[in-house]
Order: sequence, then structure tokens, then C-alpha cells
Amino acid sequence: MTQVAAASAGILYLVGAFLLWCGATGVTPPGLSVVGVWRILFGVFGLLLLGIGAWFWKEVFGFLFGQRPIRRASERGELRIFPRAIADLISGLLQREFGLRRLKVKLTDESEALKVHISLHLHPEEDLPGLTDCIRETVTREVERRIGIPVAAVDITVHGIAPTKEGGKEELTSRQGETDTGS
Repeated sequence: MTQVAAASAGILYLVGAFLLWCGATGVTPPGLSVVGVWRILFGVFGLLLLGIGAWFWKEVFGFLFGQRPIRRASERGELRIFPRAIADLISGLLQREFGLRRLKVKLTDESEALKVHISLHLHPEEDLPGLTDCIRETVTREVERRIGIPVAAVDITVHGIAPTKEGGKEELTSRQGETDTGS
């Protein structure tokens, strides 16, 4: 499967580069003349294929754009997990637990632990210090429990306040450790 994916991405790159070159220079192999509007179309199509090839490499391989798997060795063997898998776990956790949307998660692999960077938009009624403490605690606990890799730090950047939806009466509330005692 990996060989087919690599070959497909390589073909996309080669064809895209060839079409871009033909469109930009007008120089083509003997028997193929590219003039006028066709040069522009070749160039645009070549750029499109290069973009699709780049996306293909990014999605399938990840490592092309710096997403190498995080490796941890133990007496039972080696664990290799891509940062995107951990970021998806954290995003899903924050959506389920706190109702947060429009967030981005990035990871930095320190020597023995992870450093998590979370960028988000808060709801207007949120308590910033309380929520960020709960997020840090929850992310640290769940990543260590589910993946087994310790978390050194959780950095949170708040980019703004998310608007509330009035039309659909959609209430997005966060559960910040509050429990209903029934009283």
C-alpha cells in the first residue's frame, strides 16, 4: 500500500512539474506545441497537480511536512504514534468534555514527555482561569492514561470569544467539574 501511495504521489508531482514547465517556458518535446491559452492552462493544471500531490503526501505520509512518529521504547517493545493521532484524541476530548469547537492542537516531542499547544476560542460565559486549569488537568491525565506518554506542559492560547448561536438556541456549555447534587 505504501509503495502504491508513493508511486501515485510521485506521478502527480512529475506530471504537475512537467505541465508547469511546459506552460511557463513554452518549450515542449518535439511534436507537441503549446501556444497561447494552452500555455496558461498547462501552467494552471500543473500547479493544481503539484498541490494535489503535496496534499496526498501530507495526508498519507505525514512525515514530509515534519510529522514523524513519536517513539517510545519499553521492555515490551516500541510504541510509534503519529502526532496527528494524539491531536485528534485531544480535540475529541475537549469537544466532548468542554463543548469547545474551532480549536487547534499541536504537539512538541520533548525528550521524555510531550508539550501540548492548544489554540481555541472560548464561549462568552466561560471562566478563563478555571477552564484553562480544567483543560490542562484533563489533557494531562487522559494523554498519560490512554497513550502512556507523560505530558510536560499544556500551553493554551485564547484567540477570541466564540459567538453564541441565537437562531437555533444552541447552548454550548462547558462542564468544569460541576456536579448536580439534586438539591
